[in-house]
Amino acid sequence: MKNNHTSLPIIIFIISTIVGVGIVTLPRQTAAVVGQPNMWMSVILGAGIAFINAIFLFMLIKRFPMKTVFDIGTELTGKWFGKGINLIFVAYTIAISSYIIRTMAEIVNYYLLDNTPKFVVLLVLVVSCMYLVSSGISNIILFFQLYFPIILFMFFVLTLLSIKNIEPTHLRPIFYFDGFEILKGAHTTFFSFVGYELIMVLSGKFTFTKWKPMLTIFSISIGSVCVIYVLFFILNIGVLSIEELKVITFPTIEMAKAIEFQGFFFERFELLFLFGWIITIFTTLAAYYYSAVLGMRKTFQVKNTLPMNIMIGFIILMLSLLPSGITELFSYGTYVNYLSYTALIALPLLLLALSFRKGTA
Repeated sequence: MKNNHTSLPIIIFIISTIVGVGIVTLPRQTAAVVGQPNMWMSVILGAGIAFINAIFLFMLIKRFPMKTVFDIGTELTGKWFGKGINLIFVAYTIAISSYIIRTMAEIVNYYLLDNTPKFVVLLVLVVSCMYLVSSGISNIILFFQLYFPIILFMFFVLTLLSIKNIEPTHLRPIFYFDGFEILKGAHTTFFSFVGYELIMVLSGKFTFTKWKPMLTIFSISIGSVCVIYVLFFILNIGVLSIEELKVITFPTIEMAKAIEFQGFFFERFELLFLFGWIITIFTTLAAYYYSAVLGMRKTFQVKNTLPMNIMIGFIILMLSLLPSGITELFSYGTYVNYLSYTALIALPLLLLALSFRKGTA
């Protein structure tokens, strides 16, 4: 790494970027596909696929020290094709950003601020993110490190409080394995690990050239998220059952609502979860927002960040308002997944193949 940075800030950045919408929607999505208590196996397979893909991404940035994916594209394919590749990646980051904040707005409206217009909730988040992104990637990483312990504390407390509500019969059969269904579920869970691909953006700030540190970064970051997801899958199944997971829109929040302590001064434990979860949404949005701004700046050779910052914020805000309801929003998420195939797998592999063909060191 460059400038005496350790791997820890990068690990925190990746974990903070990955954990977001998936922790509240993934149990329902996976239950609808797999439909068995062992659906947590799909999470492990999805994490494995994400790890393998991350290795290919490292192989690419390793050949271009101190360059981002936006620099690599133009260097390998030329100015105009490179701009096209950059814009596809920017479109991907904007699409994910708009999906993330609209999902957050739906949840905030339903559980917290039912009389507040969605536009206001979205605007507050976008403007706050715009301010953080304007301060640069170093301050974004510092912000992630500041709030990371809060996120971990929220997960830890919710886990402890939910254990007593687990019904063991919901988790049986424990080791029943339907390979085809588990593989179908892995296709769903893989997209809840997106965030590691932004290592191709951080590569402009840090030097990633050695295998051992990068394997450590990917193993700890993706592995930690995998543990969190598996744990929350087991809690969701144990508390709510598979059949309930299939019909509940946001099962993790409903699981938190089921926590009860008679005579305790604090009764709505889902608020504790939502507080930490909103922070994770903000960190995820900030990472993708910064990537979109950086991509536009490099693509169009703009030195002043503010115009691009405002433009990206406006586009994200407008796109997030397009879905008319939660059903249409989830349909929008399907198209985001299709775009992810291109940005996460197809384009990096294409660039990696071109780098070998051109004999880049």
